[in-house]
Amino acid sequence: MSADVILYHGCLLLGSPGDAVAVRCGRIHAVGKSEEILRLRGPETQLIDLEGRPLLPGFFDAHTHFLKTGLDRTFYVDLSQASSLPEALDMLAQAARARPGEWVVARGWDESTWPERRYLERRDLDRAVPKAPACAVRVDGHLVVANTLALARCGRPEGEHVDRARGHLWEEAAEALLDCAKPDQEMLVEAAAAASRYAASLGITAVADMGGPDVLSAFQLAEDRGLLTTRVFLYLPVEELDHLLGLGVRRGFGTEFVRVQGVKAFVDGSIGARSAAVSLPYADGGGQGQLLLSRDELSHILRRADGAGLQVAIHAIGDLAIEEAISACELAGVGPEGRHRIEHLELPTEEQLDRMARLGLVASMQPNFVARWSGPGKMYEARLGKARDEVIDPHAWVVDRGIPLAFGSDGMPMGPLYGLPGATDPPHAVQRLPLEEALQAYTWGGAYATCAEGEIGGISPGRRADLVVLSADPRNVPWDRVRVYMTFLEGKLIYKET
Repeated sequence: MSADVILYHGCLLLGSPGDAVAVRCGRIHAVGKSEEILRLRGPETQLIDLEGRPLLPGFFDAHTHFLKTGLDRTFYVDLSQASSLPEALDMLAQAARARPGEWVVARGWDESTWPERRYLERRDLDRAVPKAPACAVRVDGHLVVANTLALARCGRPEGEHVDRARGHLWEEAAEALLDCAKPDQEMLVEAAAAASRYAASLGITAVADMGGPDVLSAFQLAEDRGLLTTRVFLYLPVEELDHLLGLGVRRGFGTEFVRVQGVKAFVDGSIGARSAAVSLPYADGGGQGQLLLSRDELSHILRRADGAGLQVAIHAIGDLAIEEAISACELAGVGPEGRHRIEHLELPTEEQLDRMARLGLVASMQPNFVARWSGPGKMYEARLGKARDEVIDPHAWVVDRGIPLAFGSDGMPMGPLYGLPGATDPPHAVQRLPLEEALQAYTWGGAYATCAEGEIGGISPGRRADLVVLSADPRNVPWDRVRVYMTFLEGKLIYKET
C-alpha cells in the first residue's frame, strides 16, 4: 500500500527512530530510515526531501487566546510594537482618524518596555482620541485603560475594580467595558481564519483557546467554511459551566477541529498589573494583589466539572493564588484522570509542586514570559525583586517532579520559536530545560493536557500527520536563526516559507 506523502532525509529531534515519515490518509503510516520508507512510494506519492532539516510534531500552543490573535490582525490596534508611550498614542490617533466616530480598541501595550515606565491613563487617551470611545488592553489582558467617552458607555464606570480618575479597569470591570466594543459575528469568523493562517506560519497545528462565550460559534462557522487549519480545544468561561452541565457536554465534545474541553476559572490577576496574589508585597508599588476565588468556591466548581467529565483550567500566578488552587483540588478530591490544569503557575513553592504531583495536575506554563520579562533589569525583577525573579517560572522544578508540562504563549506573543529560548536559554537555573524536554512540552505536553496524546503530539504510526519542519537545527544554531520552513496538517502542506 503506497504512501500519499513521504518526508525523507530529515532529522527527527524527539527520539523517533530513523529520518523519514510516510503519510497515508492523513495519518502517519510508517517511520524509519529513508531507504526503507522510500520503498512505500507509488506513482502518486509526493516526495519531499528535507535535506537534513529538523522534523517535529506540529507545535501545540497549550494556552492562548486564538480569536484575539486573529482580531489583532483584523480589528484591534496592535500596540505591541510601540516603543514608547507617545508612539502608542500616535497609533491610537491614527486609528481614530481612519474610522471617525467608531470605537477604537487597542491591545498589547507594555509600559515595562517604554522609557516612561508608566501605564497609559485616561488623560492620555482623551488627548489622542477626543471624539470617539477608545480603550487599550495591557499586554497581560488584566488591565484596560479607557478614555472619557468609553467610560460613559460602560455599564460599570464605578466600583471595586475601577479607578475612574486614571481610566483604569481590572478583571470583570475590564470585561464589561470590552463587551461594549465587541466586533460582529462576521468579523469574528474572519479573525478565526486569520489566526489559523498565522498559526500555520508559526508551525502551530493545535491550540487550547481560553476564549469567551462567543468563540464557539465563530470557530464552528470558520470550520464549516473551510477556513480553519488549526485544531482548537476550547476552555469556556467558568460562567458557562451551568450551560455545559445542562447540555450534558463532556470534554472532547465537538468535531475534529473544534472541541469543548471544559471551563477556565480565575483565582488572581497578573504580575504586570500587580493583581496576581502574592504572599509578600510588590517591590515597586506595594499591595499583594487580589484573590478572585476562594478555595471553597473553586472546590465546588471542580467537583461539579469533574463529576461531569469536564476539565477545569485554573488561572493562578502568585504563590497565594497557587495555594488556593491546589488546596481546592485537594478539597475536591480530584485525581490524574481529570487532567485539571493550573495555568501560568509562575510563583509556586517546591512544597506546592510536590502536592501538584500527587494530585496529577497539569502545569500549563508560558516560557515566553521568561524570555520577555525575567532577568536583570526586566519587569519581573522590578515588580517582585531579585530573589523572586530568580525562582519564577521554575520549569525544571516541574519536570523534576514528573508533573506533566504543557507550554503555551497566552498570545504574548504567539510563537513557539519566540518562547522556547525562555526554557532552553533562560536567565535563571530553575527555568532551564534540555532542548528535548522543552520541545516535548510544546508538542506532546499540549496534547496530554487536552487528553489528545493518542492522536497528536508525537511522530509514530497511527497518529495524525500534523508536522512542522524547521529551517535549521536549534542544537547547532542560535534560536534567532531558526524559522518554520513547512507546516503540515494531516499530511497536507498548509505553510511553506517563501
